[in-house]
Amino acid sequence: MQTVSFQQSSKASVNPLIFRCHQSEPAAQDIDHRDICSAVRAWAAVEGRVTVALQIQEAAEELDLGGVDFSGQADVWNVKLFRWLDNKEDSASYRRNVEQLVPAIMSVLPLRYRDRVVKNDSFAYRMARLEKEVSEAKQALMLDAPKQEKLKELGEGIFEMFRVDPDLTAPLLAMVTTMLGAI
Repeated sequence: MQTVSFQQSSKASVNPLIFRCHQSEPAAQDIDHRDICSAVRAWAAVEGRVTVALQIQEAAEELDLGGVDFSGQADVWNVKLFRWLDNKEDSASYRRNVEQLVPAIMSVLPLRYRDRVVKNDSFAYRMARLEKEVSEAKQALMLDAPKQEKLKELGEGIFEMFRVDPDLTAPLLAMVTTMLGAI
């Protein structure tokens, strides 16, 4: 019979295990004024300017953002917000107001518009996009979607395949062209 020694340690590791894929992207992702404007404008085109302005106002009040005047009717706030976002006069105070509202805007901005603001270009993000587009292409083929829909989904899937590793795009295109030339 063999003796096995056992030592119990209830202390948790101080250093969390981080794999390369879990390392955060550079945190200095400056949010551009034009990107915020584009995202909020696209959102407002779908849901309406007043609705969007009120959601941003409520979020800003919940976050207790100071320095921005939220007073007035919904229509007045709507006009103020979109004047700041458009910033046709290139006013520093308008830009400052939008910068102060960024946390509120990001907290209520729907996910489908966030890619206009936060640029994700990590390998994991490209792989997720690839999986999404390829699965949509498979679905279009399996469900016998109209020809135009199949072409659209297959094209998006192929595009994402090339985006996964941009350094391989040229050799892959040459290889595919050679293969298709043989058919």
